[in-house]
Amino acid sequence: MTTCGRCGLLNRDDLRFCADCGTRLDKQPAGAPAPSAPPPSIPRPSPASRAPQKRPVAPAFDLAPPPPAPAHACPLCRAPNDPQARFCTSCGASLDSAAQRAAPAPAARSEAVLCARCHGANKQGLPYCQFCGARLGGDAPVEPAARGAPPPWQQPPAGQPLARLVVIAQDGTPGTEYPITAAEADIGREDGTIRLPTDPYVSPRHLRISQRNGRFFVRDLESVNGVYVRLRASEVLRHADLVLIGLEVLRFELVSDAERGLGPATERGTRVFGSPAVPRLAKLCQVTVEGLTRDQYYLSRDETVIGRESGDLVFTNDPFMSRRHASIDRDVMSGTFTLRDLGSSNGTFLAIRNERELVSGDHLRVGQHLFRLDVSRGPG
Repeated sequence: MTTCGRCGLLNRDDLRFCADCGTRLDKQPAGAPAPSAPPPSIPRPSPASRAPQKRPVAPAFDLAPPPPAPAHACPLCRAPNDPQARFCTSCGASLDSAAQRAAPAPAARSEAVLCARCHGANKQGLPYCQFCGARLGGDAPVEPAARGAPPPWQQPPAGQPLARLVVIAQDGTPGTEYPITAAEADIGREDGTIRLPTDPYVSPRHLRISQRNGRFFVRDLESVNGVYVRLRASEVLRHADLVLIGLEVLRFELVSDAERGLGPATERGTRVFGSPAVPRLAKLCQVTVEGLTRDQYYLSRDETVIGRESGDLVFTNDPFMSRRHASIDRDVMSGTFTLRDLGSSNGTFLAIRNERELVSGDHLRVGQHLFRLDVSRGPG
């Protein structure tokens, strides 16, 4: 037996701590004689006479719920937004961050309002969708989500879409896809099947894509800024055609006979001295966002090269223009001018006239958005 040095209780030899007070028991070294019985002069204290032992204080636990995640402020209007939102719920501006590009968690079904474009579940009272930036309400059919009903994005599609419009980012990567399931699909800022509410250069109803006998056509619905299609081959230019090269919008114009046939000028009987005259066959007018023509470039050669570093017409400050981007060639026999892309990285675009046929892989420029048409093909 081992005697506790604190309370005097006899404990078994196999115990390491006192069975009464919990004090560590000091064992006798190996080979030492067994301890004799406790001397009678040291009586065992009664339990009532022992001093009460203080128990350690239990640690404090914070049972309060964790604070909500900090709201992300809109860079445009500074309104708070959900961390997973991609667009501001107050002004519709894009919220660009890695956390906001994550998959959005749908709101509670009892308080959710479905977006007519992406079918995302939004809280009541928000003017813009927090997932795609579309306006909630108005002409769009917005209704509260039914309790317990599967959300629209989990329901099986009614049929295979005829084609898709894929948004292409500035770095060339594909983004949002808009399926085309009907024979006609309109794109606009306020009206249409596909709405671009945050693009100020898009008209309320901008263009229409139609499908006839398996072929697709795009028509400009008298928009302010037109619809540009990337060239697949050389295109003959007509008077007042709009060309998009990099960030530059150039209007092609044929000069009049009166402007083309100017002769030497004289002033008070003296011929005016200046640079040698060159023939003026056509001109490119640079159109700015101010709605005015800033510069005019006359075309006097059979080939005029446009680029960022070399050529006859150079735009050194345009980061989206290739070194030698495009050329305008003149046919001497017919007198017509042709626009040709010189293998540029971002392509050369020409505004359509009324209606134009599209094929799979064609690129459309609508305001600040660049789309690629992907046509679905059946098993055959």
